Amino acid sequence: MAIRLLPFRDYDEHDVVNIYRSAGQLSDFINLSDSTKRSTPQGDAGVFVKVANGALNPALGDWDPVDIASNPDSLLGKTNYPHVGRNIYPQTALSVTGVGASGDACIGVTLRQTVARDELGENLLYNPVKKDELFGVLPGEAVPVLSKGMISLTDQAIVGSPAVGDSLVPYSEGRASGVAGGTVPADANKIGTVLASGYRNDDAGSQGGTNVFGNAGYQSGHYYIVKIDCA
Repeated sequence: MAIRLLPFRDYDEHDVVNIYRSAGQLSDFINLSDSTKRSTPQGDAGVFVKVANGALNPALGDWDPVDIASNPDSLLGKTNYPHVGRNIYPQTALSVTGVGASGDACIGVTLRQTVARDELGENLLYNPVKKDELFGVLPGEAVPVLSKGMISLTDQAIVGSPAVGDSLVPYSEGRASGVAGGTVPADANKIGTVLASGYRNDDAGSQGGTNVFGNAGYQSGHYYIVKIDCA
């Protein structure tokens, strides 16, 4: 599953931005039936993002923050059959993308994954309950972005092995990187601080043997509790 974000978190809902979708095409998002698309830099939860499009009046002169003129990623399938009427798929016009450099203006971290299909390849447009169970939003839907608070992250979200007290700055593919001692270069954008770190090993099951659930070691590795402030 495309989750870089662990359950422990503490934040105020007023610090969550809900106006941006994840930018990209269908191939950039999560398809749990495709082993190469179960985790992506655009689709994961726990991706540090910057604004990709903040214009409410695009070239077509449309001031509406909701786009109903397109069918993103063909989630509706073929929509130009005759005598059917008009099929539309609304999506937010504003978008974010993963940070790519230390100086990027990071606005926060995604709290849900952008997912199109489940492990059976079924379109989650038609199964909203399962979409919520997967902590997901559809391509084109607004993804909640946390700008400030305390969260826990896997080592898929943070490059290297930062120490407690290190500052975090944007890195590549929506990840953050630690800066030793908390001294941030002038051209970098501090987005948080490491409060605690640990290591977990999921290879061993609860009975002391090999995990029998088919996902042994998926969340193995370093994990961090961090305080972020991207305001």
